[in-house]
Amino acid sequence: MVLDADLFSRRMSPVLAASWRLRSFEPCRALCAELIPAALAFTRELPAGMDEPLVCKVAQSLPFDRHFWQLLVGELLLYGALEIPEIQVAPETLCCLLAPDSYRQRAVPRAQLAPIQQAIFGQRELLFGTRCYRAEQAGYNDAEDVVRLRDYLAAQVPEQWTLSDLAELRDVPDEEQRQEELDFAREWFPALCEMYDRAAGQKRIIVCEIL
Repeated sequence: MVLDADLFSRRMSPVLAASWRLRSFEPCRALCAELIPAALAFTRELPAGMDEPLVCKVAQSLPFDRHFWQLLVGELLLYGALEIPEIQVAPETLCCLLAPDSYRQRAVPRAQLAPIQQAIFGQRELLFGTRCYRAEQAGYNDAEDVVRLRDYLAAQVPEQWTLSDLAELRDVPDEEQRQEELDFAREWFPALCEMYDRAAGQKRIIVCEIL
């Protein structure tokens, strides 16, 4: 999800931090009210019978609830996004190709992610005050990270990737399957580069969340 950096840092983050600290949705109500049109436009594309967006309920008088707070973070990120690109990535394949040492380590703390992993999963935790949103599944890259990662991605040369680079790819022992993985990574890598290029040019942040 690509978001305006000012919306995220100056509005969204402070109200969510205050909401958690005060155990109240009161700080969030004005922002939720502003995002109602975007929420309703989004839900119109979903099957009939879906629940009313939480931002609509919070904008009115919904009492605070810890579970609802986490759901609200997800909705604010979603409805506040300027762009939600439909990009397919193969994290394991790209990591094996571009960061084999990190790939061999399997589980790597977010602070130690290789650049390609940062581009896919986000370098920073989504901290709102003292509360972290989905620490294992969500992260983000701020505007400076986006510029740095844009430059990193632009420097890669997919045409130089080879099957031998994927020799250690787990659960893909067959050469034909490795070729499919290589072709898929090459096909979608430009879209990832383009998203970072657009976001860098407009000083936006990128939120990465595993659903």
